[in-house]
Amino acid sequence: MPIDVTDTFAQSQRALAGDKLEKVCIRVLNDILTGSGIVVLKGTRKALEDYFKSEPIAQQIVDFNRLPVKRPCDQKQLEDYPDTDLFVLLREPSYWRVLGLISCKVSFHARHTMVTFWGLAIRISSNIPYVCVTEDANIYRGGTSELGVSCSEPTAARRLLESFTDGVYTIKQYQSHDSRDLIDDLKRFKEGGLGNRAKKRRIVFDDYSVPNHTKYCQSVRPFDDLIFDILRWKEES
Repeated sequence: MPIDVTDTFAQSQRALAGDKLEKVCIRVLNDILTGSGIVVLKGTRKALEDYFKSEPIAQQIVDFNRLPVKRPCDQKQLEDYPDTDLFVLLREPSYWRVLGLISCKVSFHARHTMVTFWGLAIRISSNIPYVCVTEDANIYRGGTSELGVSCSEPTAARRLLESFTDGVYTIKQYQSHDSRDLIDDLKRFKEGGLGNRAKKRRIVFDDYSVPNHTKYCQSVRPFDDLIFDILRWKEES
């Protein structure tokens, strides 16, 4: 069967866009949360080993986040890795703790079912928050939001994401993790300070003015809120 070059190119472009979004999230969260003992890492063994300088710790974190999968054909139980792009970790001098898991999606295109499956599986097996960050990229191409108009006029994707994850956070479509627009937004956010969340109403890392942007609700919120939620996860850990 001949290789579909167009499809292969599209897949590679999606992979690049997804990698960019992960790097943007890592840059923002680590830059703002520095000094809090919280670090956000790509959810791979290599990234964990590079950070902790320890294969046993990296392996322990990977093993802790694997979920049991029972196969009826051969009656065996395997352990599978969830759809996790980023780990949110608390690093203290004498211990570490997984605070939360982040799935990054530039857009869904029916892949929301994968996110919600793992969100439900993690909810059943642990009390670790599992959230999704998305650019909702269709609106940047002039299309409609994959999350619908609002929680009262949702798409099927939004209904499932609201039900089976601990939150969906929308973020601007930045050019890259070191682009001028992102650096400027980091500066703007820091000028406001973390302070009291109730006093901070300005949204920096999302752009609600983009046509067809979905309306926020209790479950779908701007990326800025994730920063405060991660700090709350630390307090509750």
